[in-house]
Amino acid sequence: MRGLLILAMLSFLDLGFPRQAWTQEVDRAKAESVAAGQAAEADRLFKRGEWEPALALYEAERASRSALGDVRYEAYALRAIGLCHANLGDDESAIEAVNRARLLDLKREDKGYAGYDLFLIAQAELRLDRPADGIRTLGMALPLLSQAVDRDHETDARLVLTRTLTALGRAEEARPHIARAMVLADSLSDPWRIADSWALSGQVEGSLGNASLALERFSDAQELFEQQGRAADSAWMETISGSTLLTLGRPDLALARFEEAARLHEHLEDGGSMAEDLAAVAGLLLEAGRVDEALKTARKGMEKAQEVDDRPREVEARVRLAQILGHQNDWRAASAILDEAADLIRLVARNEPAEQVRLLLTAAYADHRAKLDPKALKRLDAAAKIAEDSKQSDLKRIVTEARHQLENPDRDPSLPKP
Repeated sequence: MRGLLILAMLSFLDLGFPRQAWTQEVDRAKAESVAAGQAAEADRLFKRGEWEPALALYEAERASRSALGDVRYEAYALRAIGLCHANLGDDESAIEAVNRARLLDLKREDKGYAGYDLFLIAQAELRLDRPADGIRTLGMALPLLSQAVDRDHETDARLVLTRTLTALGRAEEARPHIARAMVLADSLSDPWRIADSWALSGQVEGSLGNASLALERFSDAQELFEQQGRAADSAWMETISGSTLLTLGRPDLALARFEEAARLHEHLEDGGSMAEDLAAVAGLLLEAGRVDEALKTARKGMEKAQEVDDRPREVEARVRLAQILGHQNDWRAASAILDEAADLIRLVARNEPAEQVRLLLTAAYADHRAKLDPKALKRLDAAAKIAEDSKQSDLKRIVTEARHQLENPDRDPSLPKP
């Protein structure tokens, strides 16, 4: 039997099958098996959130795919490398890896994946607080994503673009993108994306002054969020509905919404969002003449923000508390409360000179009412320096006017009130 097997092998070789080619095929199959094993293990680790070991394996897979000349799977590996970097907080490295994947996808004329690569890059740019870059990259991604077989990535990209433009005060530009996203989400029969698109549509319409339509969108979205068990999103709809009701001149209904939002956020142990809700509740209670309740609520909001180290919301809570203390003519307490806010604003609004100036002028007003004019003048000096460094003429004018009012005691100061 052994002799027959050898003869058969010799006959096979004699037929002209090159030994070298056969060996190369065996080696390639082995290399492909190794790469597939690396990918499978990396995917398993990625799903478990073990980003660093997954990254090492994806790097090994990329090298294997490159050696094999497998452009498609090399691009897959590079995308995964980028996602690992993103999850590890290194968005610059994520952009570099995904851009390499994009070049490979363009090489093999896969427009859908090239568009997805750009979408991932844009998200990283937005996380790096580079909105102009992110918007530009999304604009490059959308024409490619619209040619993909699957439209889920185009839907997501339009949702991200809508959210970004609206946050920048460019809701009119966002409108066609959210309209397209709503159509796509519906065509996909995807309740999750439908809910997101309705919520964002409400934000766009609210920003454009269409409060009634915005409330309808929020209501539709909230119903779906509740069905999907998305408690945090449902709670957010309460908060934003409260803000929208205020624009409609319904503080009574807005108060109920903010109170419910605070209750939901407390249940979710989201102290930052709860602090934001409580600041709104305190302001409405003050307007309703329920000063003692307003004071208690404002203090609770500040404490919640401090508990979770949510500095932007702590600033907001301190301003609200100072406002209520000022209403009680306890301006020294208001001034003291704003001391910490003035320190925090330099951290939380480092690139927002207008916010820094606004807070300092608010604090200067409290100082002045507390008969602490030297302290108020120091605040104005700090505000003037920020305005000068910003080279924004409007800010410089506001500070100059505030100083003039403060230095003329016969006139009522027009500094911003807390």
